[in-house]
Amino acid sequence: PVWGLQNRFPRGNEFFIAGKTAIGLVNPHLAALTLSMSDGTRDLLYRDQAALGRVEARLPLRDGLDTSLAQVALSLSRREADPWASFSDRYKIFPRYEKLRSVGADSKPGNWWVLKYKNRWLLDGSVVSGNPIVTNFLWNEIGRGTDLKALESWMVARPDITKALTTAVFAAEPPRYTDFFPAHAIDLDQAKRGEKIFNLRCSRCHGVYDKAWSQRGSGDFELAQQLATTAVHYFSQTPVLDVGTDPLRYQGMSSLEQLNSLELSRRYGVRVRAQKGYVPPPLVGIWARWPYFHNNAAPSLCAVLTRSSLRPVRYAAGEAIDPQRDFDEACNGYPEWAAAPEAWKKNPRRVYDTNQPGLSRSGHDEGIFLKDGQEILSPADKGDVIAFLKTL
Repeated sequence: PVWGLQNRFPRGNEFFIAGKTAIGLVNPHLAALTLSMSDGTRDLLYRDQAALGRVEARLPLRDGLDTSLAQVALSLSRREADPWASFSDRYKIFPRYEKLRSVGADSKPGNWWVLKYKNRWLLDGSVVSGNPIVTNFLWNEIGRGTDLKALESWMVARPDITKALTTAVFAAEPPRYTDFFPAHAIDLDQAKRGEKIFNLRCSRCHGVYDKAWSQRGSGDFELAQQLATTAVHYFSQTPVLDVGTDPLRYQGMSSLEQLNSLELSRRYGVRVRAQKGYVPPPLVGIWARWPYFHNNAAPSLCAVLTRSSLRPVRYAAGEAIDPQRDFDEACNGYPEWAAAPEAWKKNPRRVYDTNQPGLSRSGHDEGIFLKDGQEILSPADKGDVIAFLKTL
């Protein structure tokens, strides 16, 4: 377990779908009689049934992605369109139209340790202001069918919880490659060559990283110390760029702009504005964040550094348990299809088909690693860059 690293296969949306179905089949009064429930437990079941009638969730396109923001928009469609998203018997049965009911605007959950460097939250940069913890309280509780006035009372009474969670999230640090692999698995000279290529080709979007190996007297350090990152120089204003990757996610974020009219959003300064493109994130801990792109379309760093037309069309995903079997160390990510465990390939939820809408492997090509359609980096250059990225 790594503090601040997303679950490899989050199942929150699946949990809500199953829970809503199961609780809907229970008669609270009959259950109380049969199971000798207390009055409080019976009343809790009644409240759960009422709340889940205001919740709508759907499965992500593939395991590893998340549809929590779609759940927020879909759940809002079952309430009144007023500043408190008031409960509505009519919309609970006949929800308003919402495009995310049929359009897959999924993305991978972000990592906590990059939040301290950004002032636009989410991978698409659409949350342009507001504390990310307050934002999560608000959005999560809409996705649970909560009365927003009750939520406000809870938040006002517990500012210490908001402060403590904000502090914890902003204190998260990325895991180091050398926490899981021996330091000699990274060739120091190769990583130094990769740093030069990175600073020339990638730093204008992803920032600059000071390395311990550049410090005076670093030759006396242990290798793991030399590989450490000593400072991160990212942007004071978080950029959002369109480099041709799958657009469905950022297009779908317009569904959440309705959150701006909520009273709690106004009071806490939470504002959503859909962007055209995605945030080129700080790359600290990038080695642990495979697969890549906002939609997990690139299974490894090798795929990221390859022109889109030659990236894997499909790959199988699985839990990171055995570093020899489940991880391609040279490419830093999932093994290629032929080398992937057979058990992974038998689960259709874990097989990525990049021809499917929302899962496209397109983008991150011309002007980055291609010039006039030609590769800029040689295979050796790519290996050097990957070696450097492992040290971040």
